[in-house]
Amino acid sequence: MVYQIIGIILGLSFTLQTLGASKKCLERVDAQYSGLHANCSHIKTSRVPEDLPDNTTTLDLTFNNIKTLYNNDFKYLTQLRYLDLSFNPINTLQEFSFHGLNSLLVLEFNGHNLNYTDISMPLEVFTPLQSLTNLSLRSDISRFPNRQFIIPDRVVGSLTKLTQLNIDMSSNFHSGFSNLTELKELIVGGTWKHGKWFQCELSLLTNTTFKVFSNILVQLLQLNNCIVKSLEEDFLQPFPNLKTLLLNNITMKNGNFSRLIQALHVFEYKNMTEISINRVVTSLQYLGYNRRLDLQLLSRICVEKLDLGQNEINIVDFDVLFTVPYPPFTKCIRRMNLSANRITGRISLHFAPFTFATLSMMEDLDLSDQMVFSFNKYIIRALRPVEYFNFPDPIPIFIASNLRRLNVAGLPHEIGELKVDVEFISANNLEYLNLSYCGLYNMKRKVFGLGNLEILDISGNSLSIINVTLFDEFPNLKTLRASNALLDNDFLAQNGRRFFSPLRKLKNLDLSSNGFVFIPNELFNSMVTLKVLNLAQNNLITIPDVTQMVKLNSLYLNHNAINTLRYETRDMLEKTSENNKRFQLHLWGNVFICTCEAIPFLLWLEETRVNIDRNNYSCVESSGIPTSTKAVYKQWTSFNRKCVSSFWLNLAIGEFAIVALTLIVAFVFSKNKMKLKLLLLRMTGKNIYPKKRDDFFYDAFIIYTDSISGWVCNELRNELETNRGIKLNLRDRDHLPGGSRADDLSDAIRDSWKIVLILTEEFLRSDLAYFTMCNCLSSVTLRTPNRLIVLIDHQINVTANLDFLLEAVTEDNILHVDLRDPLTIAFWDSISHAIKLKNDINI
Repeated sequence: MVYQIIGIILGLSFTLQTLGASKKCLERVDAQYSGLHANCSHIKTSRVPEDLPDNTTTLDLTFNNIKTLYNNDFKYLTQLRYLDLSFNPINTLQEFSFHGLNSLLVLEFNGHNLNYTDISMPLEVFTPLQSLTNLSLRSDISRFPNRQFIIPDRVVGSLTKLTQLNIDMSSNFHSGFSNLTELKELIVGGTWKHGKWFQCELSLLTNTTFKVFSNILVQLLQLNNCIVKSLEEDFLQPFPNLKTLLLNNITMKNGNFSRLIQALHVFEYKNMTEISINRVVTSLQYLGYNRRLDLQLLSRICVEKLDLGQNEINIVDFDVLFTVPYPPFTKCIRRMNLSANRITGRISLHFAPFTFATLSMMEDLDLSDQMVFSFNKYIIRALRPVEYFNFPDPIPIFIASNLRRLNVAGLPHEIGELKVDVEFISANNLEYLNLSYCGLYNMKRKVFGLGNLEILDISGNSLSIINVTLFDEFPNLKTLRASNALLDNDFLAQNGRRFFSPLRKLKNLDLSSNGFVFIPNELFNSMVTLKVLNLAQNNLITIPDVTQMVKLNSLYLNHNAINTLRYETRDMLEKTSENNKRFQLHLWGNVFICTCEAIPFLLWLEETRVNIDRNNYSCVESSGIPTSTKAVYKQWTSFNRKCVSSFWLNLAIGEFAIVALTLIVAFVFSKNKMKLKLLLLRMTGKNIYPKKRDDFFYDAFIIYTDSISGWVCNELRNELETNRGIKLNLRDRDHLPGGSRADDLSDAIRDSWKIVLILTEEFLRSDLAYFTMCNCLSSVTLRTPNRLIVLIDHQINVTANLDFLLEAVTEDNILHVDLRDPLTIAFWDSISHAIKLKNDINI
């Protein structure tokens, strides 16, 4: 009796474990194949579950512990359409493993441990799979680093309905593959499966590698990420009907880019959908002829999409595409990517305006980032801007009528100054135009013909001078990127509202990295459709009013100079958030002040209903110690107590200071009555007469350093003394050598009607700089006012310690110059006028 009870318990235990294992498979409706989807991934099973429903159409067995597929494992799953056995340590397939899977369409068999012998992979194992159209058979090569992949071609050859084959291969394809008469897509290159990477093992691209496919209408060949040791010119000959060729990220151990392009000759005068040869790496050192793009050959291929990006191509003869009669390439191409190369060749001048028009079918053209030497987007260009010659005004740019996207960012030829209007012809379908970082500056003229443009990027150009009516011709613009464009803050303050007013459909505006110090409150009032406003990485200390922007979802103010928010600003943000619950404020990167004056702002950060990007920000205490807003809030009681005590202490000190100052003023007045009277007389100008020119021997004493002595003694002397009759005192000509420079300076100042001080970096570093400036200031008296004239080199960094000098000089006598460039006649007339001016004060 006892043994019977134990037997019942053990049997019940085994039954419960089996049921528990089957419940681990998650079942749901299979919408694609109109059956049941069984997800048995990661359930740690070592066998195919036996109790799956008969109407299962999709079965996922990935990442389990199955080592052997036994006969009749899928016998009852006759409706199965999709089977994924990837990432199981399967090392053996029994002959009838797939018995019953006559309706299977897709088999994913990746990451296995098969060694491709007859024992692990019997000859007839795939025979039941007569409906299979897609097979992926990739091995986990990291487990077998020295393994040779010799695929049993007769095993795969039984899959006569196969249309897509993703397979390992390290040698030529053998005769068994010739049975795959329905094959359309052949994938041998690197590929991802369930987040795992399978490397391409095919290294020899010879004329016989794909010979078995000569009579098969293969339309797609993928050889991405292959490391090619040998490449023969006719290796693509077996694919006369190929539509898509993918050769991305390949490494060529022997050969160069030009040789790879030559292999495309088999497709001359044939129609193709896509050729993608992106980011080719060669073992040869960079040489021009290694990276030449032969458009003569490509021009004879009718291809819709061409991707040759990131190949360091440096020589391209574009003229062949625009020569009548137009070649097949010109008539067929729809999408072309030549970005991130080194192309510096020019298009013939008479072809330039028609460059894009001849490509009549073009929809997407990317010529961006043609970098010769570069660091990120800041490009050192080898070529100067192309002059406009005798182009008409406006310059016509003919665009292919189908073109929707045009990216010419980072061109090697700077566009230069927009001196004439530009009119795009037939650009009605153009939606995206990227002109960023292409040397465009001073857009004083207008651009016409882009009325349907939706995205415009002019970042990275120098647009400090720009036409206020520029955007009148862009009524449908939805995204404008003008980051790092040197937009002028004063222009924005005076004309910004008029400048942006035509953009009534704008949704995304990027004005980051322009150095803005302030933004006028009314600037964005007309942009009621704006959803994203990016003002990050400027020098803003306040936030503009955005209450009128009822659709604004994101306001980026990261990395500005905002240290606190006033009550008016906080109230404005609260109202904006109430009007739009999705509004989010980005403040990260600003360093706030955690002082007593900032208490209302610190409380607001903790209590606000506005969606802010962080709950903790960097801040600085009054003592200069860095901390965070969260740390201050945690110690709020002690922080607030310290602020209250400091207030009363400051009030007491202030009252004491007022009393002390009153006593000091009274004492000074009582002890210096006569000096104060004299000072009042001098301020009113009584009994004081200015000196005249006749009282001095020289018209002007020029103070300069040795670094610019050549310029002073030649160009300056010639312009002022020779051409304008001004008698100059020049150190190198009029002072005796070997004397005291301090004495010579004092004597020259005494004998000169005016003093011209040229401020350069070398002067400020000299030992006599401070002594010289003090002597210059002491020479400016009530009898000799407006005597000092200061020329400031544009390269000098004007620091605060020069304020004492510049504050004593009138604005008219401070001139900014660029000593590296020739100076204008207007400048010489201005300084001449300042020297000759005689009636400096009225008595």
